[in-house]
This record gives sequence, C-alpha cells and structure tokens, in this order.
Amino acid sequence: MQIHTRTFEVALDNQGSTLAIKINEDPSLRTDNLTLETWGSSLILARQLHALDLPPTAFVSTSSSGPILELGAGTGLAGLAAAAVWNTHVILTDLSAIITGLARNISLNQDLLSLHNGSASYGALDWSSPSSLSLHRNPGDEKEEIELKEENKASIILAADTVYDEAHPELLANVIAKWLKRRGDSRVIIAYPLRVAYLEEIRGLWEKFEDIGLVAVEEGKERMKVDDVKFDDEELHEWSVWKWKS
Repeated sequence: MQIHTRTFEVALDNQGSTLAIKINEDPSLRTDNLTLETWGSSLILARQLHALDLPPTAFVSTSSSGPILELGAGTGLAGLAAAAVWNTHVILTDLSAIITGLARNISLNQDLLSLHNGSASYGALDWSSPSSLSLHRNPGDEKEEIELKEENKASIILAADTVYDEAHPELLANVIAKWLKRRGDSRVIIAYPLRVAYLEEIRGLWEKFEDIGLVAVEEGKERMKVDDVKFDDEELHEWSVWKWKS
C-alpha cells in the first residue's frame, strides 16, 4: 500500500487569504479498523477556525497556560491548520499505532508553520487511560511522559470526527474533563458528519458534554464544497464551540 499526498486549501482570514496544507495519508497505518486518511470533518473544522469568536486570552502562553490539544487527530489536518491560522503551538494526539503519520505531516508542513509563527508536536493519548500523554516535541525526538497536571492542561481542545462508536461520547467527554483547563476562556471545538447511523451517539455526546459542565456557545452546519477532493463520507457536517458553564 502506497503513501500518497493530498493538498487542502484552508481559509487563513476573512480577507480571502488561504493556506495550502499538505497531508500524507498512509493506508498501512491502521487503528480502530480505520486506515490513516483525512475525513471531511477535519477539513470542515479547519475551514471554520479563522471565523470563530474565541477569547484572545485563550492563546496567551504563560507558565500557567497549557497548549492547544487536538484529540483523535488522524492525519492532523485540523491541528496543523490551527497552528498556522492562530499563530500558535498545537499538540496533535491519537493512538500510538498511527502517530508516525502525524510526525510526517508536521515535517511536511514545517515551512508553512514557521511562516505563520506556528508550531506543532505530537503524541499518543489513550482515551481509556488519559492520565498522561506520551509527547514527541519534534519529529524523531524521544517521547516524554507529560503528566496530567493543571499547568499541562489545554486552553483549547479540537476534535474532528471522533464519534463513530457507542463508547466514544463518554470517553471523549472524560478526556476533555481531565485535559481542559477550568477557566472562563477555555474552549472545546468539535465537528462531525451527520451520519444517520451515528445520530444517537452525537446526541449522547452533547448530553455527556453538558453532564461534565460544558455549554455550547456557537454552532453551525456546513456542507462539503463541490470542488473539494471527494470524500467517502456524508456531505453535511455539524460543528460547535463549548465552554465551562462557570
């Protein structure tokens, strides 16, 4: 099976500027019975980032402020877009079986990230055991265990197309409850396709988010553009932004 590269156009600002993010997809990397490929919700989420109403303080890096964290990053499209659009650092995470693909895609877009004062690292984060993150600060670096402490938590969490099993709503909500800073400017940004087979899981996700104390502050629906590279997926996708109730 051959690695192939796709290029995705993502909005950089409201003036019509765009980014061209290159993504390697590797069919030999597999987890949860899925091969490493880019799903439509990652592109939908990446294209929303420039227009979201987010507190500027969420991007301020201080000794008490954690990074931006992408959960279930897959090929890393959404997280890489966030690093460039928001001129910040993003940690891309997924299961250990596929994070070599994240390393490749960070390297592939290194010049683009640097141009926009962004950066990315990657690591393995197992939702069933989320007490630590096995982080690689740069492609090829040895991993280091990042413990679940307040100073290591994220101010913004991204998740695209992470609900395709009945166990996912509870697992995802639990990881977010542990890794999202308890601050008024913290945000969770999610997107998913409205697949008929998983509408019950999506409703369950909203319920789990509300159970842990999150409230939706912005939401919308987007369709894949007719000129997009074809995705084997639903055309209509939903996205939303969440914050702590208090």
